[in-house]
Parts: sequence; structure tokens; C-alpha cells
Amino acid sequence: MRQIIINGFISVFLVCLGVISDFSGNGRYATAQEERKVELTAQEILARVDSVIDYPTGVVRGKMVHILPTGSTHKVDFVGYISPDDYLFSFSTAERGEQLKVLYNYRGEDIWVYNVLSTKLFHKMGIDKYDSIVFTNFNYVDFSNSDFQSNYTAKITGDAIVKGKESYVMRLQPIFRGGNYGQLTLYVSKGDYIPLRIDYHDVDKVIFKTLSIADTVKRHDRLVPVRYDMLDIKKGTLTIQTFHSFENNVNFDKKIFMHQQLGER
Repeated sequence: MRQIIINGFISVFLVCLGVISDFSGNGRYATAQEERKVELTAQEILARVDSVIDYPTGVVRGKMVHILPTGSTHKVDFVGYISPDDYLFSFSTAERGEQLKVLYNYRGEDIWVYNVLSTKLFHKMGIDKYDSIVFTNFNYVDFSNSDFQSNYTAKITGDAIVKGKESYVMRLQPIFRGGNYGQLTLYVSKGDYIPLRIDYHDVDKVIFKTLSIADTVKRHDRLVPVRYDMLDIKKGTLTIQTFHSFENNVNFDKKIFMHQQLGER
């Protein structure tokens, strides 16, 4: 009889232990699911940010005004020919005329630069993608509008009020190493997913420049940023990029998006 009672106690103990373990496992599972949900939500927000800053198809025209700490400025005009997957930009100044043609293939992932003045073609790869465009604060990667979600992993780290708007604070880590950006911090408005501010960190995680979207317009049921302000904190320079005209329903000859054709007029 005593042996039966002991065996009964052991059975009850083991059952209870199994229940406790099950609760513990479920807790870990719920936590993992919750963390995964946050990560997926962050990537979803990033996808919406990409759709906001995506260039509208057609022909876009604009200019960049680069302001030095002394107050002196120089202006760069640009024209962009935008297809869903490829973009061709031409940059010119009043003093020297057309200077650069920049071709972005595969939604900005592949970059070709043709120097009109020297008639030389460059394939920008690795660290060279971060070279300045016509001595402004924008580099070739900045201008490419390549997808954040394809190049960074995102995590929501908090909330903030930016320009009077409730915003998500997001930390972006580069998927591929070897570039100038060790980390990005995005401040994304909760209502319309506009990246109100982007802080660029160097490889030591120190902020060295900041981009803000200063103005947007509504075109064809979507918001389109029309002014970007890029501040280089180390140099004390500011580049203001504005878009002033858009043309849609434009058909392009596919040859203009081939790097072999960049030297052709």
C-alpha cells in the first residue's frame, strides 16, 4: 500500500512538472512570436517608406543648392528619366553645362557614371558608391533611392515627436558591410509613413549627416517628397534638393538605360 501511495505521489509530481514545463515553453513561444511580430511590423513600415520616396515614373526636373559655411552657394540642375526599374539622371551647372550622367539599374542597385567633360565611364561599386555628386552632400547611394527593405534590417526602438507629428524611431542595420553607413536612424510619421528625418551614422555609429523631408505634394493619390535638406554635420554644409516639375505618360527608348549608350548624345 505504501508503495502504491509513493508511486501515486511520483505520478502527480511528474504531471505537475510537465504542466509547468508546458506553461514555460508556451511563454517562451509567445515571447518569440511577439518579437517576430515586431520585426515584421518594422519591415512592413520600411516597405511603406520605400513607396513614399520612390521616384514617380516619367520625367522629373529639379535642382540642388549647396550652401557652404561661408554662405556662398553653387547650384546644380538635374533631369531624371524614370522607369519602374531604371533611372537616368543628367546633372549640369550654369558655368560648365552638362557634367554628369548617372544611370541606376535594378532600382538603384547598379550605378554607372559618365563624366561628360572627360568622356570617361565609371562603374560605381563598393565604397565608390558613396562619392559626392557634383560636390554636394548627396552621394550616388543617396540619389539612387534603392530600397531600404532590401539593404537594411529594421527595428522599432521608440516613439518621438518630429515636426509636430507622432513618429516611429527605427534603427536600420546594413545587410551588406563595406559602405560608409554603419547605421541609419529613421523617424517615420505614423499617419502617412513619411521619413521625416534620417540620421546617417558612420562605421563607428557616430552621426555625421542628417536628411530631412521639408515638403511634399500629392500626385495621383500618393504623397511625393519635393524637397530634401541634407546637412553634413562635420563639414557644416547644407544641400537643398528640390523637384519642381513632373511629366508622366512618357515612353522611353530602352537603350537610354544601357550604360554602353551613356556616351551618346
